[in-house]
Amino acid sequence: MKIAYITAHAPFGRGETFVLEEMLAVAELGADLLIVPRNPPKEVFHDPGRQLLDRTVWLPLFSAGICLAFLKAVILKPRLWKVLTNIFRHSRTPKILVKNLAIAPKAALIADLLRQAKVQHIHAHWGSTTATMAWIASELTGIPWSMTLHRWDIAEDNLLRLKVKRAAFVRCISEDGRREVLRIVGDQYQHKVKVLHMGVRLPDTPPAQLRPPRPAFVVACPANLVRKKGHRYLIEACALLRERDVHNLKCLIIGDGPLDEELRQRSKALGLNDVVQFLGRLSHRELIQMYGRGEVDVVVLPSIVTENGEKEGIPVALMEAMAYGIPVISTETGGIPELLGGGAGLLVPPGSSQALAEAIVKIMRDGSLRTQLARSGKAKVETDFNLKLNTEKLLELMKGTCSR
Repeated sequence: MKIAYITAHAPFGRGETFVLEEMLAVAELGADLLIVPRNPPKEVFHDPGRQLLDRTVWLPLFSAGICLAFLKAVILKPRLWKVLTNIFRHSRTPKILVKNLAIAPKAALIADLLRQAKVQHIHAHWGSTTATMAWIASELTGIPWSMTLHRWDIAEDNLLRLKVKRAAFVRCISEDGRREVLRIVGDQYQHKVKVLHMGVRLPDTPPAQLRPPRPAFVVACPANLVRKKGHRYLIEACALLRERDVHNLKCLIIGDGPLDEELRQRSKALGLNDVVQFLGRLSHRELIQMYGRGEVDVVVLPSIVTENGEKEGIPVALMEAMAYGIPVISTETGGIPELLGGGAGLLVPPGSSQALAEAIVKIMRDGSLRTQLARSGKAKVETDFNLKLNTEKLLELMKGTCSR
Protein backbone atom coordinates (compact mmCIF):
# COMPACT_ATOMS: atom_id res chain seq x y z
CA MET A 1 0.00 0.00 0.00
CA LYS A 2 1.33 3.45 -0.88
CA ILE A 3 0.69 6.10 1.78
CA ALA A 4 1.49 9.80 1.71
CA TYR A 5 2.22 11.44 5.06
CA ILE A 6 1.86 15.20 5.32
CA THR A 7 3.77 16.62 8.28
CA ALA A 8 4.68 20.05 9.56
CA HIS A 9 8.46 19.57 9.21
CA ALA A 10 9.41 15.93 9.74
CA PRO A 11 11.70 14.26 8.85
CA PHE A 12 13.47 17.62 8.97
CA GLY A 13 13.87 19.82 12.01
CA ARG A 14 13.99 19.05 15.72
CA GLY A 15 10.34 18.35 16.53
CA GLU A 16 7.74 15.72 15.68
CA THR A 17 9.89 12.85 16.95
CA PHE A 18 6.73 10.83 17.64
CA VAL A 19 5.65 11.32 14.00
CA LEU A 20 9.09 10.16 12.83
CA GLU A 21 8.82 6.99 14.89
CA GLU A 22 5.32 6.27 13.61
CA MET A 23 6.29 6.77 9.96
CA LEU A 24 9.31 4.51 10.42
CA ALA A 25 7.06 1.86 12.00
CA VAL A 26 4.60 2.14 9.09
CA ALA A 27 7.47 1.59 6.65
CA GLU A 28 8.72 -1.39 8.69
CA LEU A 29 5.28 -2.96 8.30
CA GLY A 30 5.74 -2.94 4.54
CA ALA A 31 3.91 0.22 3.47
CA ASP A 32 5.43 2.33 0.69
CA LEU A 33 5.77 5.84 2.11
CA LEU A 34 5.90 9.23 0.46
CA ILE A 35 6.45 12.06 2.97
CA VAL A 36 5.65 15.69 2.17
CA PRO A 37 6.49 18.19 4.94
CA ARG A 38 4.55 21.46 4.82
CA ASN A 39 7.48 23.89 5.21
CA PRO A 40 10.64 21.88 5.83
CA PRO A 41 13.90 23.35 7.08
CA LYS A 42 17.18 21.92 5.74
CA GLU A 43 18.40 20.47 9.05
CA VAL A 44 17.89 16.82 10.01
CA PHE A 45 18.36 16.42 13.77
CA HIS A 46 17.09 12.95 14.68
CA ASP A 47 18.37 9.57 13.46
CA PRO A 48 14.90 8.30 12.40
CA GLY A 49 14.65 11.39 10.20
CA ARG A 50 17.82 10.41 8.35
CA GLN A 51 16.36 6.96 7.76
CA LEU A 52 13.30 8.51 6.07
CA LEU A 53 15.02 11.00 3.76
CA ASP A 54 14.88 8.74 0.71
CA ARG A 55 11.08 8.60 1.08
CA THR A 56 10.68 12.37 1.40
CA VAL A 57 9.95 15.12 -1.10
CA TRP A 58 11.57 18.41 -0.05
CA LEU A 59 9.62 21.36 -1.41
CA PRO A 60 9.55 24.90 -0.04
CA LEU A 61 6.22 26.34 0.99
CA PHE A 62 6.55 29.02 -1.70
CA SER A 63 8.45 29.20 -4.98
CA ALA A 64 7.88 30.64 -8.43
CA GLY A 65 7.20 27.15 -9.75
CA ILE A 66 4.62 26.42 -7.07
CA CYS A 67 2.82 29.72 -7.69
CA LEU A 68 2.82 29.12 -11.45
CA ALA A 69 1.40 25.62 -11.01
CA PHE A 70 -1.29 27.04 -8.74
CA LEU A 71 -2.36 29.65 -11.29
CA LYS A 72 -2.56 26.91 -13.90
CA ALA A 73 -4.66 24.76 -11.58
CA VAL A 74 -7.02 27.66 -10.86
CA ILE A 75 -7.65 27.98 -14.59
CA LEU A 76 -7.89 24.28 -15.46
CA LYS A 77 -9.43 22.68 -12.36
CA PRO A 78 -12.97 23.82 -11.48
CA ARG A 79 -12.80 21.61 -8.40
CA LEU A 80 -10.17 23.96 -6.96
CA TRP A 81 -12.68 26.83 -7.05
CA LYS A 82 -15.02 24.87 -4.80
CA VAL A 83 -12.16 24.16 -2.41
CA LEU A 84 -11.17 27.82 -2.24
CA THR A 85 -14.79 28.85 -1.74
CA ASN A 86 -15.05 26.49 1.24
CA ILE A 87 -11.85 27.93 2.69
CA PHE A 88 -13.24 31.47 2.48
CA ARG A 89 -16.64 30.42 3.78
CA HIS A 90 -15.60 28.20 6.69
CA SER A 91 -12.30 29.63 8.00
CA ARG A 92 -13.62 31.06 11.24
CA THR A 93 -11.01 33.82 11.76
CA PRO A 94 -8.94 36.01 9.42
CA LYS A 95 -5.76 34.38 10.77
CA ILE A 96 -7.00 30.87 9.95
CA LEU A 97 -8.11 32.06 6.52
CA VAL A 98 -4.66 33.45 5.73
CA LYS A 99 -2.97 30.28 6.97
CA ASN A 100 -5.16 28.10 4.78
CA LEU A 101 -4.70 30.26 1.70
CA ALA A 102 -0.93 30.27 2.26
CA ILE A 103 -0.66 26.51 1.89
CA ALA A 104 -3.18 26.16 -0.96
CA PRO A 105 -0.63 26.58 -3.80
CA LYS A 106 1.64 23.85 -2.47
CA ALA A 107 -1.35 21.61 -1.78
CA ALA A 108 -2.49 21.96 -5.39
CA LEU A 109 1.00 21.09 -6.60
CA ILE A 110 1.40 18.00 -4.43
CA ALA A 111 -2.02 16.76 -5.55
CA ASP A 112 -0.51 16.07 -8.98
CA LEU A 113 2.57 14.57 -7.36
CA LEU A 114 0.48 12.15 -5.26
CA ARG A 115 -1.64 11.13 -8.24
CA GLN A 116 1.43 10.42 -10.36
CA ALA A 117 2.98 8.42 -7.52
CA LYS A 118 -0.19 6.29 -7.32
CA VAL A 119 -0.69 7.08 -3.64
CA GLN A 120 -3.64 5.16 -2.19
CA HIS A 121 -4.14 7.05 1.07
CA ILE A 122 -3.11 10.45 2.46
CA HIS A 123 -2.57 10.92 6.19
CA ALA A 124 -1.85 14.23 7.94
CA HIS A 125 -0.55 14.79 11.43
CA TRP A 126 -2.17 17.83 13.07
CA GLY A 127 -5.61 19.19 12.27
CA SER A 128 -4.36 22.63 11.23
CA THR A 129 -2.76 23.52 7.89
CA THR A 130 -1.20 20.08 7.33
CA ALA A 131 -4.72 18.65 7.37
CA THR A 132 -5.84 21.47 5.08
CA MET A 133 -3.15 20.37 2.61
CA ALA A 134 -4.29 16.74 2.84
CA TRP A 135 -7.94 17.73 2.37
CA ILE A 136 -7.16 19.87 -0.70
CA ALA A 137 -5.01 17.13 -2.26
CA SER A 138 -7.78 14.61 -1.65
CA GLU A 139 -10.45 16.87 -3.14
CA LEU A 140 -8.36 17.35 -6.29
CA THR A 141 -7.42 13.68 -6.72
CA GLY A 142 -10.13 11.57 -5.11
CA ILE A 143 -7.52 9.83 -2.95
CA PRO A 144 -9.03 9.07 0.51
CA TRP A 145 -7.44 10.87 3.44
CA SER A 146 -7.34 10.93 7.24
CA MET A 147 -5.77 12.97 10.01
CA THR A 148 -4.34 12.53 13.47
CA LEU A 149 -5.49 15.20 15.93
CA HIS A 150 -3.38 15.96 18.98
CA ARG A 151 -4.41 18.82 21.27
CA TRP A 152 -3.87 22.48 20.31
CA ASP A 153 -4.95 21.69 16.78
CA ILE A 154 -8.35 20.60 18.07
CA ALA A 155 -8.86 23.82 20.02
CA GLU A 156 -7.82 25.90 17.00
CA ASP A 157 -10.76 24.48 15.02
CA ASN A 158 -9.35 25.09 11.57
CA LEU A 159 -12.20 23.91 9.28
CA LEU A 160 -12.58 21.03 11.72
CA ARG A 161 -16.23 20.22 10.97
CA LEU A 162 -15.60 20.28 7.22
CA LYS A 163 -12.47 18.16 7.54
CA VAL A 164 -14.14 15.54 9.72
CA LYS A 165 -17.00 15.34 7.23
CA ARG A 166 -14.66 14.80 4.27
CA ALA A 167 -12.03 12.56 5.93
CA ALA A 168 -12.25 8.76 5.71
CA PHE A 169 -11.54 8.64 9.45
CA VAL A 170 -10.17 10.87 12.17
CA ARG A 171 -7.74 9.59 14.74
CA CYS A 172 -7.55 11.22 18.18
CA ILE A 173 -4.71 10.28 20.48
CA SER A 174 -6.81 10.37 23.66
CA GLU A 175 -10.39 9.94 24.86
CA ASP A 176 -10.28 13.51 26.14
CA GLY A 177 -9.35 14.71 22.67
CA ARG A 178 -12.15 12.71 21.05
CA ARG A 179 -14.71 14.26 23.42
CA GLU A 180 -13.45 17.72 22.53
CA VAL A 181 -13.65 17.01 18.79
CA LEU A 182 -17.22 15.73 19.04
CA ARG A 183 -18.24 18.82 21.03
CA ILE A 184 -17.07 20.88 18.04
CA VAL A 185 -18.26 18.78 15.11
CA GLY A 186 -21.29 17.01 16.55
CA ASP A 187 -22.17 13.48 17.67
CA GLN A 188 -23.23 12.46 14.16
CA TYR A 189 -19.53 11.79 13.49
CA GLN A 190 -18.98 9.42 16.42
CA HIS A 191 -18.46 6.49 14.03
CA LYS A 192 -15.70 8.34 12.20
CA VAL A 193 -13.73 9.83 15.12
CA LYS A 194 -11.64 7.09 16.70
CA VAL A 195 -9.18 6.88 19.59
CA LEU A 196 -5.84 5.35 18.77
CA HIS A 197 -2.98 6.26 21.07
CA MET A 198 0.44 7.30 19.95
CA GLY A 199 3.00 4.71 20.91
CA VAL A 200 6.67 4.23 21.66
CA ARG A 201 9.20 1.57 20.81
CA LEU A 202 9.87 -0.95 23.52
CA PRO A 203 13.53 -1.44 24.41
CA ASP A 204 15.28 -4.14 22.36
CA THR A 205 17.14 -5.19 25.50
CA PRO A 206 15.88 -4.99 29.09
CA PRO A 207 16.68 -1.59 30.60
CA ALA A 208 19.21 -1.36 33.39
CA GLN A 209 17.61 -2.68 36.58
CA LEU A 210 20.12 -1.13 38.96
CA ARG A 211 21.03 2.52 38.91
CA PRO A 212 24.78 3.17 38.51
CA PRO A 213 26.44 4.54 41.66
CA ARG A 214 26.02 8.32 41.91
CA PRO A 215 25.65 10.79 44.75
CA ALA A 216 22.37 12.33 43.60
CA PHE A 217 18.81 11.27 42.87
CA VAL A 218 18.23 12.37 39.26
CA VAL A 219 14.94 13.95 38.15
CA ALA A 220 14.57 14.60 34.42
CA CYS A 221 12.05 16.80 32.63
CA PRO A 222 12.26 16.24 28.83
CA ALA A 223 9.94 18.86 27.35
CA ASN A 224 9.93 21.96 25.18
CA LEU A 225 10.37 25.09 27.27
CA VAL A 226 6.86 26.41 26.75
CA ARG A 227 4.21 27.56 29.21
CA LYS A 228 1.95 24.47 29.20
CA LYS A 229 4.81 22.21 30.32
CA GLY A 230 4.87 23.92 33.71
CA HIS A 231 8.64 23.90 34.28
CA ARG A 232 8.48 26.73 36.83
CA TYR A 233 6.57 24.48 39.25
CA LEU A 234 9.27 21.81 39.06
CA ILE A 235 11.96 24.42 39.71
CA GLU A 236 9.98 25.76 42.67
CA ALA A 237 9.50 22.18 43.93
CA CYS A 238 13.30 21.76 43.91
CA ALA A 239 13.58 24.92 46.03
CA LEU A 240 11.01 23.55 48.50
CA LEU A 241 12.94 20.29 48.79
CA ARG A 242 16.13 22.19 49.52
CA GLU A 243 14.31 24.03 52.31
CA ARG A 244 13.40 20.58 53.70
CA ASP A 245 17.12 19.64 53.71
CA VAL A 246 16.82 17.32 50.71
CA HIS A 247 20.27 17.92 49.24
CA ASN A 248 20.97 14.79 47.19
CA LEU A 249 18.80 15.92 44.27
CA LYS A 250 19.72 16.76 40.67
CA CYS A 251 17.11 18.11 38.24
CA LEU A 252 17.82 17.94 34.50
CA ILE A 253 15.80 20.26 32.25
CA ILE A 254 16.04 18.71 28.77
CA GLY A 255 14.73 20.83 25.93
CA ASP A 256 14.72 24.32 24.50
CA GLY A 257 12.16 26.95 23.72
CA PRO A 258 11.00 30.52 24.32
CA LEU A 259 11.05 30.27 28.14
CA ASP A 260 14.71 29.24 28.32
CA GLU A 261 16.08 32.50 29.73
CA GLU A 262 13.10 33.08 32.04
CA LEU A 263 13.48 29.61 33.60
CA ARG A 264 17.24 29.96 33.98
CA GLN A 265 16.75 33.25 35.80
CA ARG A 266 14.08 31.70 38.03
CA SER A 267 16.42 28.87 38.95
CA LYS A 268 19.27 31.28 39.65
CA ALA A 269 17.06 33.53 41.79
CA LEU A 270 16.13 30.51 43.94
CA GLY A 271 19.79 29.59 44.37
CA LEU A 272 19.47 26.31 42.49
CA ASN A 273 22.47 26.49 40.16
CA ASP A 274 23.94 23.36 41.76
CA VAL A 275 20.61 21.48 41.58
CA VAL A 276 18.94 22.42 38.29
CA GLN A 277 20.89 21.85 35.08
CA PHE A 278 19.70 23.02 31.66
CA LEU A 279 20.94 20.52 29.10
CA GLY A 280 19.25 22.08 26.07
CA ARG A 281 17.66 19.87 23.43
CA LEU A 282 19.09 16.38 23.17
CA SER A 283 18.56 14.18 20.16
CA HIS A 284 16.01 11.42 20.62
CA ARG A 285 18.83 8.88 20.54
CA GLU A 286 20.78 10.65 23.29
CA LEU A 287 17.73 10.77 25.55
CA ILE A 288 16.88 7.10 25.04
CA GLN A 289 20.49 6.13 25.71
CA MET A 290 20.32 7.97 29.05
CA TYR A 291 17.25 5.92 29.95
CA GLY A 292 18.82 2.67 28.82
CA ARG A 293 21.92 3.29 30.95
CA GLY A 294 19.79 3.88 34.04
CA GLU A 295 20.95 7.49 34.46
CA VAL A 296 17.50 8.88 35.38
CA ASP A 297 15.59 7.95 38.55
CA VAL A 298 12.27 9.67 37.80
CA VAL A 299 10.77 11.68 34.94
CA VAL A 300 8.57 14.62 35.89
CA LEU A 301 6.26 16.52 33.55
CA PRO A 302 4.54 19.30 35.55
CA SER A 303 2.04 20.24 32.85
CA ILE A 304 -0.66 22.88 33.31
CA VAL A 305 -3.61 24.33 31.43
CA THR A 306 -2.55 27.78 30.22
CA GLU A 307 -4.60 30.97 30.42
CA ASN A 308 -5.73 30.50 26.80
CA GLY A 309 -6.76 26.90 27.38
CA GLU A 310 -3.73 25.12 25.92
CA LYS A 311 -3.14 21.71 27.51
CA GLU A 312 -1.52 18.33 26.99
CA GLY A 313 -2.68 15.39 24.96
CA ILE A 314 -0.92 12.23 26.12
CA PRO A 315 2.79 13.10 26.22
CA VAL A 316 5.13 10.71 24.44
CA ALA A 317 7.88 11.90 26.79
CA LEU A 318 6.14 10.06 29.64
CA MET A 319 5.52 6.93 27.56
CA GLU A 320 9.20 6.65 26.64
CA ALA A 321 10.33 6.86 30.25
CA MET A 322 7.74 4.27 31.31
CA ALA A 323 8.88 1.90 28.55
CA TYR A 324 12.31 1.92 30.21
CA GLY A 325 10.92 1.20 33.64
CA ILE A 326 11.41 4.74 34.94
CA PRO A 327 8.76 6.01 37.41
CA VAL A 328 6.94 9.13 36.25
CA ILE A 329 5.14 12.01 37.91
CA SER A 330 2.75 14.31 36.08
CA THR A 331 -0.45 16.26 36.54
CA GLU A 332 -4.19 15.76 36.18
CA THR A 333 -4.45 17.66 32.89
CA GLY A 334 -5.48 16.79 29.34
CA GLY A 335 -5.10 13.12 28.51
CA ILE A 336 -2.39 12.41 31.09
CA PRO A 337 -4.70 10.56 33.55
CA GLU A 338 -5.51 8.20 30.68
CA LEU A 339 -1.84 7.20 30.62
CA LEU A 340 -1.01 7.24 34.33
CA GLY A 341 -4.29 5.97 35.79
CA GLY A 342 -4.41 2.68 37.66
CA GLY A 343 -1.07 3.18 39.37
CA ALA A 344 1.05 3.56 36.22
CA GLY A 345 2.46 6.83 37.58
CA LEU A 346 1.90 9.49 40.22
CA LEU A 347 -0.63 12.24 39.46
CA VAL A 348 -0.63 15.60 41.25
CA PRO A 349 -2.77 18.73 40.83
CA PRO A 350 -1.47 21.11 38.13
CA GLY A 351 0.27 24.28 39.27
CA SER A 352 1.21 22.92 42.70
CA SER A 353 4.91 23.05 43.50
CA GLN A 354 4.15 21.64 46.96
CA ALA A 355 2.43 18.55 45.55
CA LEU A 356 5.29 17.99 43.10
CA ALA A 357 7.85 18.24 45.90
CA GLU A 358 5.94 15.73 48.01
CA ALA A 359 5.64 13.28 45.11
CA ILE A 360 9.36 13.51 44.30
CA VAL A 361 10.48 12.95 47.88
CA LYS A 362 8.02 10.09 48.23
CA ILE A 363 9.60 8.28 45.29
CA MET A 364 13.10 9.13 46.51
CA ARG A 365 12.52 7.52 49.90
CA ASP A 366 10.25 4.60 49.05
CA GLY A 367 12.08 1.92 47.10
CA SER A 368 9.07 -0.39 46.94
CA LEU A 369 6.97 2.43 45.44
CA ARG A 370 9.66 3.04 42.81
CA THR A 371 9.61 -0.65 41.88
CA GLN A 372 5.81 -0.76 41.72
CA LEU A 373 5.58 2.36 39.53
CA ALA A 374 8.33 1.10 37.24
CA ARG A 375 6.57 -2.23 36.69
CA SER A 376 3.07 -0.81 36.34
CA GLY A 377 4.18 1.95 33.98
CA LYS A 378 6.11 -0.43 31.76
CA ALA A 379 3.17 -2.85 31.60
CA LYS A 380 0.79 0.01 30.67
CA VAL A 381 2.96 1.07 27.77
CA GLU A 382 3.46 -2.49 26.54
CA THR A 383 -0.31 -3.02 26.46
CA ASP A 384 -1.84 0.31 25.39
CA PHE A 385 0.96 2.51 24.02
CA ASN A 386 3.00 0.00 22.06
CA LEU A 387 4.17 1.65 18.84
CA LYS A 388 4.18 -1.54 16.78
CA LEU A 389 0.70 -2.66 17.84
CA ASN A 390 -0.87 0.78 17.47
CA THR A 391 0.76 1.35 14.09
CA GLU A 392 -0.66 -1.96 12.88
CA LYS A 393 -4.14 -0.72 13.88
CA LEU A 394 -3.58 2.61 12.10
CA LEU A 395 -2.44 0.83 8.96
CA GLU A 396 -5.54 -1.36 9.01
CA LEU A 397 -7.72 1.76 9.15
CA MET A 398 -5.89 3.17 6.15
CA LYS A 399 -6.19 -0.07 4.19
CA GLY A 400 -9.92 -0.08 4.89
CA THR A 401 -10.30 3.15 2.91
CA CYS A 402 -8.90 1.66 -0.28
CA SER A 403 -12.02 -0.36 -0.97
CA ARG A 404 -14.15 2.80 -1.01
